[in-house]
Amino acid sequence: MKKDSYLIRLERPSDYFEVENLTREAFWNIYRPGCLEHYVLHVLRSDKAFVPELDFVLVKDANIIGHVMYMHATIMTDDESKVPIMTFGPISIAPQYKRQGYGKILLDYSMKKAEKLGCGALCIEGNIDFYGKSGFVVAGSKGIYYYAAKREKLFLIFY
Repeated sequence: MKKDSYLIRLERPSDYFEVENLTREAFWNIYRPGCLEHYVLHVLRSDKAFVPELDFVLVKDANIIGHVMYMHATIMTDDESKVPIMTFGPISIAPQYKRQGYGKILLDYSMKKAEKLGCGALCIEGNIDFYGKSGFVVAGSKGIYYYAAKREKLFLIFY
């Protein structure tokens, strides 16, 4: 997909180092001193739940400025049956490109691709002000809670 001088494509192994650095810069000192998201990204690529067909980079002016990856996940119901879903993240945008719409562009593109692969629901923990713009709602409004606590927390789901 190419539009307004950006391109979204699958991440390549040759991109890994650059994407991990991008992710570190995107999350550095945001939620805690330093960050762990770049390491999480590194580890998740070798997890059996990783979905390589949904591992995207956003490129602008020959530089990777964004990244998102997806994982298979499940929701366990009260009767202990399992509902297959997907989750994604971290979603990273280079600091100098934040708040310019690139995160939403990358997220919406990747969600359409996930739907084409048969994903019926997505869950993510995050900021409803950002994710709500792409159709996410608080999971508690759908009767979905963290299993152990049975209480609502900012956990989002998309149908």
